[in-house]
Amino acid sequence: MYKLWIFLHLFGVVVWVGGMFFVLHCLRPALADLQPALRAPLMVGVLERFFRYVIVSLALIWVSGVGLAARLGAQAMQSGVLAMIVLAAVMTAVFVWIRLGHFPRVRQALAVSDLPGAAALLEKLRRLVLLNMVLGILALAAVTLWR
Repeated sequence: MYKLWIFLHLFGVVVWVGGMFFVLHCLRPALADLQPALRAPLMVGVLERFFRYVIVSLALIWVSGVGLAARLGAQAMQSGVLAMIVLAAVMTAVFVWIRLGHFPRVRQALAVSDLPGAAALLEKLRRLVLLNMVLGILALAAVTLWR
């Protein structure tokens, strides 16, 4: 069961952190080649799909994380694992804010054809995603490099 928990945990992390890297460093720069009227709708469509996968990834990460923690026991957890848990909790809170607090405002601006407003909100969203990506990389570093 341990290997299954590890697989599910890593799969969730790869989808979430890798997806953030892709959106920030591949998709977003490529959108600069599109007409402004196409950028925001495309980004919103991509994020709608990506966020569904993030929700599934979060479920995998937290359920497998609890399974792994139960196997380890609180006494055996190293400081890197504890740091990873704290960072994951912060990342989850940031994602909830993005998905439930910020992203609906982006969709609303787009629905009323407020492209400048949608673009400004997407820029704020980009910063939140960048924060989460950095936290994700720090969590990976904590659990693999910090003993």
